[in-house]
Amino acid sequence: MQTTRSFFSLAGYQKLLGWCNGLLSLSVLTLMATVLICYPFEQWFSIQQLIAGHLSLIGSATLMKISYVGRCVAQYGLQQEVR
Repeated sequence: MQTTRSFFSLAGYQKLLGWCNGLLSLSVLTLMATVLICYPFEQWFSIQQLIAGHLSLIGSATLMKISYVGRCVAQYGLQQEVR
């Protein structure tokens, strides 16, 4: 019977979990800041800043999703409950 080898070691999964948790926190904060810039406080910003804010909104939402998937992969590799 052939055994499958894991791509990461336990230390690798722990490092991945740490990075993904940090990126998830950063992306949520960035997402909240860009939503505030783009919608309730739009009158205080120029059109160029609003364009940059909307682009950042897309980027931070994408980063949030990618870091959440990475977090789930790390938790699965560490045999933790994936939520």
